[in-house]
Amino acid sequence: MGAVAQVNDNRHGKAALAQTSFGGFVPKGGSPNDSGVLEIIVPDAQASVRWAKHGYPSSLAKWHHHHPHIEIHLIREGTGLMMAGNAVVPYEAGQVALIGSNLPHNWVSDIAPGERLRQRDVVCHVRPETMRLLMSGFPETSGFAMVLKRAGQALVLSGESARQAGSILENMEEHSLACRVSDLIRVLDVFAHAPADESYTVVASGYDPAVCSGAERVVNDAIEYISSHLSGEISMDLAARQAGMSVSAFSRLFKSAAGIGFSDFVRRLRIGHACRLLTTTNQSVASIRRACGYGNASNFNRRFFEETGETPTGWRKKYIGRTR
Repeated sequence: MGAVAQVNDNRHGKAALAQTSFGGFVPKGGSPNDSGVLEIIVPDAQASVRWAKHGYPSSLAKWHHHHPHIEIHLIREGTGLMMAGNAVVPYEAGQVALIGSNLPHNWVSDIAPGERLRQRDVVCHVRPETMRLLMSGFPETSGFAMVLKRAGQALVLSGESARQAGSILENMEEHSLACRVSDLIRVLDVFAHAPADESYTVVASGYDPAVCSGAERVVNDAIEYISSHLSGEISMDLAARQAGMSVSAFSRLFKSAAGIGFSDFVRRLRIGHACRLLTTTNQSVASIRRACGYGNASNFNRRFFEETGETPTGWRKKYIGRTR
């Protein structure tokens, strides 16, 4: 993420549809490529480890920017979709991700029009050459090489490992520049020793970020359009016209760049929004259905089940049961 700027892991499998502790869901994924837009991170002559925080929406939170720095990213609030390389996966508050050098990435939050998450992101950046110097000078850190290799596929922590790494990242704000170096080592050590069930990659092996480029404006405009019309009609024809493209050309570009088809992306955002409303409000299922842009109950129930493996009522009951 900017500095003040189908889960592909084999353990999750093809049909990894599961409710999370915050009401998120793990849907199917995509596989195309995009190289995104380059983000310039201004170097600090006094610091090899850069720490920053920002909210959402933000001019820094754009689809598939990329930069040469290695990034450690903590989501402090909200739910939504994480886009990394050719993957689109749900996220929730507490997620910690390690993003490799030049890997395109973004987090799209599930928020209402006009809503703002003021403290959503904490980010830590370090240059790959700094890490090489660290590992060559301190053999105790040589295990980080495998962690950084996995970061090329976006390495995500969950459970206790995410809580440990997130706490370190939060506390870095109060620390001196020198202490932040030791904090970086501690965070990477958490990644290195995370249990297999608390550490997974999301980007398909063999992904090449240079295959496709130049789509960032089109996709960012489409994401903004979709996000602001979740409760109403969303038309790919209109999105294509706004982009100055034919529908077929727009559809191909969006899917190849974002890693998911336009209609599938709309459905995931709508069902993700429904999941949040079911677990955070007392609104009726019918009211939530309408708020998520579904006029037909049977269509909503069918789409909800396809994404989560549950009915809306069943989802709410299961979540309530888990929080008691």
